Amino acid sequence: MKIAYGTYAMPETPLEEVISLLSSIGYDGIEVCISPRHVGSMPADVDASRRRNLRALLEGHDLGIPALFMTGHMLNEDDSEHQSNLEHTRRTVQFARDLGMQENPVLSMGIGGKTDRWLDVRDLAVSRFADFAELGKAEGFIMAGEAHCGAAVDRSERALWLVDSVNSPHARLHFDIVHFYLSGEKEDEAVHRLLPITAHTHITDARKHPDRSFDLLLLGDGDLDATAYVAAMNEGGWNSYITLEVSARVWGRDDYDPVSAAQYSYESLSSAFTAAAVPRG
Repeated sequence: MKIAYGTYAMPETPLEEVISLLSSIGYDGIEVCISPRHVGSMPADVDASRRRNLRALLEGHDLGIPALFMTGHMLNEDDSEHQSNLEHTRRTVQFARDLGMQENPVLSMGIGGKTDRWLDVRDLAVSRFADFAELGKAEGFIMAGEAHCGAAVDRSERALWLVDSVNSPHARLHFDIVHFYLSGEKEDEAVHRLLPITAHTHITDARKHPDRSFDLLLLGDGDLDATAYVAAMNEGGWNSYITLEVSARVWGRDDYDPVSAAQYSYESLSSAFTAAAVPRG
């Protein structure tokens, strides 16, 4: 397995700078965040010359791309906004290819919705996800929907039901272990259930409180058992990237240091690989 870092954690840093930084820290890959809040990251912001330069930088630093992470949500109840999402996804696919992701690139987006409305929105979730899957079939990419604590899909049984209901090889799960941990699932049990439908990963950390509130934290600062998670992913046969994420609850703070966060997160996950006796590569 390999270690990647998501540029969601670096909203004000140009991709050119992030590439060299992550390479110097020791990362194997970079998940590129596509967001109007992240400087110069939208496909319309990146002309052909810059795309060629970014690809050359990635290849020169030997950094792979596990996925492109699009902010926003698939479960949009407004039809016109849903169509805009699909067009945005189509443009992002081309950006992915221009960066060097040729064979079935993975694009990720949150599923969305609210947990207490699951029964009301689950059929719409299937319909929306199926539209992305159809686009994936036509354009040759995999759409990975991210489950999230508090969202409509926030536990294993819902994730499994949704992906099974869409029933397409182009519709898979973006599996962020922390959200299933926050729902009360053990790290290794969530991996066992969800790895068969997973196309992309995130890992960050959290600390739960007795009143059911929680803090999202840098990996290593909370209670998530990263070693158990890494061991379970390896035992389950995952041979791709584990991608570190930093929550907006962290990077939105005034005292946030994006370079220190990337270094600390890398050290925490690298230590978990070592403790789990899982080789890199």
